[in-house]
Amino acid sequence: MFTSEGTYLSTLDRNGRFQLPTAILRNVTSENDGRFVVNRSTEKCLTLYPLNVWNVYKDKLNHLNSFKPGNRQAIRYFMGSATEVKLDAKNRLLIPKPLSQYALLEKELLIVGMTSFIEIWDPKQYEEELNRFSQENPEVINEIANHIFGDGEFNKQLP
Repeated sequence: MFTSEGTYLSTLDRNGRFQLPTAILRNVTSENDGRFVVNRSTEKCLTLYPLNVWNVYKDKLNHLNSFKPGNRQAIRYFMGSATEVKLDAKNRLLIPKPLSQYALLEKELLIVGMTSFIEIWDPKQYEEELNRFSQENPEVINEIANHIFGDGEFNKQLP
């Protein structure tokens, strides 16, 4: 099972490729044969899914009623930009130009592990998003943390 966490710096080369960080590569399973799907996110970044994880998301999209305008828009948004990419011999992935432009990616990249998928950010956009969120929703992080850890049950699960 693929899992990722942490934040890593990477760079785009002149051909639009970047190297996946070693810590993330350790979690790439052979079942995907180095294949991923890169896609637009709902923020100004890209999402990178191992192929088997993407297939779960795609199955959810396939079950939406496409006769509902909101569902159709969501399907179009996510499926229209989904692009399969494969690790090359140097563990690099190619970001298609339209996706790179969408996320305002230039040279420097921030790779953010999000458990079952990865986000790819322009570092400046990432900082702006974190600042915007913390200013507009300061209570949300505390509410979520309290929901997960606040009842004391979490501490009973620790080794």
